[in-house]
Amino acid sequence: MNKILLILTTSFFVFACQQAPKKEIAGGTSEETNTLAFGEVQSTIGHDGHSQTALSFQKPQSFAASEILGGRFSAATSFEIHAWLKIDSIPQKSELPHNLIGKFESGDAALPSEFSLALVNGACGSEMSSLAFFLTGENSAFRCEQAVLSKTPIKAGLWTLVEVNWDGRYLTLIQDGVQVAREERILASLPFSELPVYFGKSGVAFTIDAVSLK
Repeated sequence: MNKILLILTTSFFVFACQQAPKKEIAGGTSEETNTLAFGEVQSTIGHDGHSQTALSFQKPQSFAASEILGGRFSAATSFEIHAWLKIDSIPQKSELPHNLIGKFESGDAALPSEFSLALVNGACGSEMSSLAFFLTGENSAFRCEQAVLSKTPIKAGLWTLVEVNWDGRYLTLIQDGVQVAREERILASLPFSELPVYFGKSGVAFTIDAVSLK
């Protein structure tokens, strides 16, 4: 069973401003983290209200990308994701999901993808801003039938504890300690690939804290 256990803090991420064509690295070495952040990703006060442990993705296309995490999710037979999230402002209705944490080819959810914890507002028939988790089980585009959708709305400016659990058979989405969605998703394993895990690149500004992946 291929499982990972990693607690992400601001020290994990490598911060850099996007200055094409050069990708500068600071705050660590690529050998240690192999993670890059672009577009005004900054450390900020976390969900506890006083410790500066969170990452703020201040622009709609701000993101951090981790090749190490992408590799560790490769061929995984189960996983758990825990994170505190705070959406700065609710996006306008759209047919596309807004990725918060995901493994895919690029920031466009219509391109080949594996999984994504996303904010939806209009996508997949959602009538309000809420969370969804897409699990394709292959390198293919996101489809609504592959998502579990929360019916609990996300409110701007408030911290929300989000947990996703996939045990090889069931995909469960938990919000603030309450199970909001659970569906059968029988897969032998995630695809074998070295696609990175993206935080952000979502089209929405948000803050993330205390990310646990295992």
